[in-house]
Amino acid sequence: MGHRLVIRSLAKIYPTLSRALDDLDLEIGEGVFGLLGPNGAGKSTLMSILSGELDFESGSVSLDGTDIRRHPVAWRRGLGLMPQHFDFPPHMTGREFMRQSALMSGFSPRGLSARIGELLARVHLEDAAERDAASYSRGMKQRLAAAAAFLCEPVLVLLDEPTSGLDPEERVFFRELLADFSRDRIVMLSTHIVPDVERCCDELAVIQRGALLFQGSPSELVRRAENRVWEMPATQGDHAALAGHGLVGLHRRGDELVARVLAEKKPVPEAVSVSPGLEDAYMDLVGETIAEQSGVTA
Repeated sequence: MGHRLVIRSLAKIYPTLSRALDDLDLEIGEGVFGLLGPNGAGKSTLMSILSGELDFESGSVSLDGTDIRRHPVAWRRGLGLMPQHFDFPPHMTGREFMRQSALMSGFSPRGLSARIGELLARVHLEDAAERDAASYSRGMKQRLAAAAAFLCEPVLVLLDEPTSGLDPEERVFFRELLADFSRDRIVMLSTHIVPDVERCCDELAVIQRGALLFQGSPSELVRRAENRVWEMPATQGDHAALAGHGLVGLHRRGDELVARVLAEKKPVPEAVSVSPGLEDAYMDLVGETIAEQSGVTA
């Protein structure tokens, strides 16, 4: 059956009385699981709860039957974490950082050197292992942090915006790394970068205002937007006119500017129906168009 993360009726209310999570239900199996949602959706709150940094008002969270509240030590033992923001201590090499991370997690010193060497090789950092980690490029730092997250053979790994700020080549490498590292464990990827979810996640959830809008495969979400995505000629800077058509993107086709819009019916006579992508389906689900993001109204 494999490992299972089960979240039932999870609720988190902040002192301002804002409900960050609203009776959230999720059941997640092995593989890479994507967590999507607009700003303020509750993604960071959920990740903080799963990491053990934040308590919650009601509901339950368990991993293979281990409850996060009843068995916090066992929970942390099965957890790997790559936060969105992290710093490396000055004058500490990549190898030393890996060793410190392992010992702080309770990893046995026996076999530790071999395990560190294996992971540094897998993230292509073996030649930089003796360099000061604080001097690494952003991509190298992300790879080192990911290697540390998987160091102790965790059952559940939480990755918060792991590809943010990376160039396209580094992002492709990171996706391949996740596919390799996700075998026989649960990897939860919280991100705003929809292509990352599209290319490396077996399953995803979309949350908004703390509530679950969708859980399933990327292809299942895409199918929900069939016959709702259109392309039509656009005029440069004419966002206001396009806002009423649910503008989700603009691109050039030769000398022509083309608008990609979401609509129930053909918005204008020149519009052509096109196949949806995951980003179209996601924006259709959360009701967030380019116009709404930028504050433009029709």
